[in-house]
Amino acid sequence: MARLRLGVGLLALAVTMASLASAAEVTNERLVDADKESGNWLMVHRTYDAHRYSPLDGINKDNVDKLSLAFVTQFDQASAGGRYASARNEGTPLVEDGFMYVQAGWSRVYKVDVRDGRFGKIMWKVDPEVDKQWISDATCCGAENRGIALWKNDVIALTLDGRVMSINKDTGELNWETQQADKARAESFTVAPLVIGDVALYGPAGGEYGIRGWIEAIDLNTGKPKWRTYTIPAPGEPGSETWKREGTWETGGGSIWATGSYDPKLGLTYWGTGNPAPQIDAEYRPGDNLYASSLVALDTETGAIKWHFQFTPNDPYDYDEIGETQLIDNGDSNLAFRAARNGFGYAFDRTNGQLQHATQYVDDLNWTTGIDQKTGLPLSYDPAADLQKYVAGTVGSRDDLPGIYCPTLGGGKNWQPASYSAKTKLVYLTSNEGCSAYVPTEAPNPTITGGEYDVVAAQKEWNGRLPAPEGTELPAEQSGSVVAIDPVTGKIAAKTHLIARGNGMLATAGGLVFGSDRAGWIYAYDDETLKEVWKFNVGTSLGSPPMAYAVDGKEYIAVLAGAAPSTAQINADPSLKYFVPTDAMYVFAVN
Repeated sequence: MARLRLGVGLLALAVTMASLASAAEVTNERLVDADKESGNWLMVHRTYDAHRYSPLDGINKDNVDKLSLAFVTQFDQASAGGRYASARNEGTPLVEDGFMYVQAGWSRVYKVDVRDGRFGKIMWKVDPEVDKQWISDATCCGAENRGIALWKNDVIALTLDGRVMSINKDTGELNWETQQADKARAESFTVAPLVIGDVALYGPAGGEYGIRGWIEAIDLNTGKPKWRTYTIPAPGEPGSETWKREGTWETGGGSIWATGSYDPKLGLTYWGTGNPAPQIDAEYRPGDNLYASSLVALDTETGAIKWHFQFTPNDPYDYDEIGETQLIDNGDSNLAFRAARNGFGYAFDRTNGQLQHATQYVDDLNWTTGIDQKTGLPLSYDPAADLQKYVAGTVGSRDDLPGIYCPTLGGGKNWQPASYSAKTKLVYLTSNEGCSAYVPTEAPNPTITGGEYDVVAAQKEWNGRLPAPEGTELPAEQSGSVVAIDPVTGKIAAKTHLIARGNGMLATAGGLVFGSDRAGWIYAYDDETLKEVWKFNVGTSLGSPPMAYAVDGKEYIAVLAGAAPSTAQINADPSLKYFVPTDAMYVFAVN
């Protein structure tokens, strides 16, 4: 196929080494028991409960000061596409029995032999040759991918331009591919698929430009969809009454940006949904706007929504809920814990969605005076209102009055995944601190039927927001933090502040919590105090959260590069503007 090929010179290498590369099938049983494979990392968050916890303890508090760079594997020259200087790698490498599977820039997929421990040998490369200009026009926030999945003897990958691919794990040969996202509607894939049984679950980004979000299960044996559940209900469906203005549900948003979690015993999968569209201009879409900015629990066999919780009804702040949910067992309680973008950490009974508690975790929060601990609704919510104003001054108006609100538009926690330690019983998350200010602006109705969707115009017209007037003062400046929270009580156990938010967390049995950031730092914290105990700068931006694996008893920490420093980081260290984007993997070990 013209759009999918093995890298030059690698086909023969892949065939020659296929016998060496063969591994046991990644069965449903192995995925359910993935926590028992201590040296492997078989899915994006390692286990279905999204703990991102490694039971490896060879790298620990006693020797972390000896952690050093073991090797670097360069994938490709970082390349531009339209308005994007390079792709952004936000995924987590997968490792099975000494072989690593990576999705790097522009949706390219690689198999890497990491058994040597001194360098990674690229065994095959699959390049789907995505349309970089379309991606630049149609994606809101970067040419980003967040990972791949393993199933039986295959790698399951999504592309930024909306394809699902099944690739032979040993040879890199294509089994099948199918176009599942609608490019004419600016639907794209950034999420890592979640494999459950013989299906993979995923959904599209694109809510910024007025898609109608959905979650889909595709049969991996046939490449045919099994079910699709829309995150924005049509007229007559449950929740449709929360879209008060006729037709707004058709462009209601509710994107899927990051991978959900799964409870095999309950048969439920849990996914966060994006903001309602347009983002800031809630006047365009009166009503609570279900199931946007929500957590939805779906039946894995049918896709039916079994329960839901909406965090910020009629969301006028862009507090979407695209991140993951940690599933935590506490005695007789089956908890689903979620650090929401609106600045509160919520714990639910994951069988029925009953709120257990909600606790503020950001320093500055002004959009509501608190959370009703029975209903979970914001105390500033008005059930009789079609347009929520919350706390006065935090929601702007179309007559150039800005809404000034905390936490920032980017959160709180965003897509960057948290971790949960089986050792400390704490959730670790990285967050934005500070406030934002925007003015709502009326968005014209987008083209939703017939012809090509004008994604370039949508970039300018459909966001529903303008910057606040020059000179607008914010209650607090933006920064970042790492927070340790007890998910059972909601109590904050420890907190440390950063210049800017990191890329997500990894907790280990060695008493460490690892993170990384776009200023090039990978760092380790003490899991009890969050005192920094180690850091290393790789000399280019890191875009992904760290992960851990082992080969023949030797333990490693790995992280993907592929991003650019944030404005806050460049302001703090102007030399970062000279960073060159790098499509590479950095691996560390104690030697």
